Amino acid sequence: MSNAVDLDIGKFLDQLYDVYREIDAAYAEAAEYYGFSCEGCEQNCCDTVFYHYTLIEFFGLLDGFDALPEDIQARSLQRAREYVKELNRFRGKEQNVKILCPLNYDGLCSVYEHRPLICRIHGLPGSFRHPAKGIKTFSGCKRFEETNKMEKTKVIERTAFYTRIATLESQVRREMDYLMKFQKTIAEMLLDRNLV
Repeated sequence: MSNAVDLDIGKFLDQLYDVYREIDAAYAEAAEYYGFSCEGCEQNCCDTVFYHYTLIEFFGLLDGFDALPEDIQARSLQRAREYVKELNRFRGKEQNVKILCPLNYDGLCSVYEHRPLICRIHGLPGSFRHPAKGIKTFSGCKRFEETNKMEKTKVIERTAFYTRIATLESQVRREMDYLMKFQKTIAEMLLDRNLV
């Protein structure tokens, strides 16, 4: 099996970052429509356990992580170990875990430009057309639900974003000959970087 070292990941990351920019634009448009902002939110979606399912986003996250100062990297890895230790106590009951993402400092993401799709799109209403399961809808986060009194007429249509990332994922997996399931939190991605 080949590995990530043998793969020219840059060509895939450029395409991933193009998708990210489009997601950010769609989010900004919807946020403006609703007059929504995370600023001043007492809750933090970064203490919610999110699993990520793609190698391409894993490589994108590591691209951002590798650009951090060494002391922040070391501190983040220690925080990732603590995160996974706590998460392991609640496997299957992740909703009971409230621990901050190891890359969040002072309420801000240290790899903001490289954060995965779910971190970008969470918070505002969305929809996704699944080829077999039909249309799935997503309500906004708790803050959105509390502050928004408008009808949810503007939703972020996620299908095209998911499809393009899935296509990139398929290409990366094919080039790597990687067949295993991928499901990791950001903390696990940081700790497992050499296992791919």
